[in-house]
Amino acid sequence: MPLALVGSLSAAARGAAMADISCATGLGGSALTAADSHPAFGLSAEQTGNAKTIIATGDAIGVPVRGQVVAIATALQESGLRNLSYGDRDSLGLFQQRPSQGWGTVAQIMDPVYSARKFYEHLLKVRGWQSMPVTVAAQAVQRSGFPTAYARHESTAVNVVASLRRGGVQQIDFRGCTPVGLPPATQASGYVAVALQQVGKPYEWGATGPHSFDCSGLIVYAWRRTGYDLSVRTSQEMYNVSVPVRAGQERTGDLIFSGFGRQGTAGPGHVLIVVRPGVAVEAPRTGLDVRVRAYDPARENLRFGRLPRSQMRPTTAQV
Repeated sequence: MPLALVGSLSAAARGAAMADISCATGLGGSALTAADSHPAFGLSAEQTGNAKTIIATGDAIGVPVRGQVVAIATALQESGLRNLSYGDRDSLGLFQQRPSQGWGTVAQIMDPVYSARKFYEHLLKVRGWQSMPVTVAAQAVQRSGFPTAYARHESTAVNVVASLRRGGVQQIDFRGCTPVGLPPATQASGYVAVALQQVGKPYEWGATGPHSFDCSGLIVYAWRRTGYDLSVRTSQEMYNVSVPVRAGQERTGDLIFSGFGRQGTAGPGHVLIVVRPGVAVEAPRTGLDVRVRAYDPARENLRFGRLPRSQMRPTTAQV
């Protein structure tokens, strides 16, 4: 067992402060304040404000983070995240929705909150959308003449959602603003310490400990021993609910997703745990025991996520 790594986690926890918890207002119309421009993604203040509206509207009706990524990618393709008063035939607004096709009146479609809500309503009716590639899910809603065009915007959309959600610490519903937040850094480091204690134990598909594990089973077990039951079990489920984290901004306890497309879906086939940036602990595959290894986000096509506290239920178990 790598004792030095376990001992270093308390220092990592001190450096990983909880994100600020705030509460957005103005969801009844399009009154959200536009943010400053976001030069990292080439977005103007107008585009950033529209992106924030799309994300906040998704939060308001309980759309998972992945759905918000689909929405941002769609708006990037359809309008460049601009609330356009023109388009092909009678297409209008952020998502280029058409009054003649039943999307609403001109005035309604030109309201970014309304148009985002209508997009989400249609997306949520698409069976299996969470397991689809972003471009396929977007096309199922938009029925565009360019069905694969949304794919080019996926990485930008992930980064925009990750950045503008500020760690995904707020959830807005019709009852008001409810802070959801992320697990405290001390809890995150505690579950990583538990995972490190399993190094050397065998991989077994479907196992959640204590003597063997599969990749997501290691995460489930470590959180349970830290005092939390997760509402998700598989790497795909964890990916669907996790708040995206930009590569280079991951911290102790974040999840690393890999193996996209290996299991016949667009989602990940494998999940690891960040010990510290550049180092992960994982239950890799049959024949390889739980181990600590270095990772390279670019070379391995990795994506990062952070489980929100809303996916954790406190138990009486202790480390």
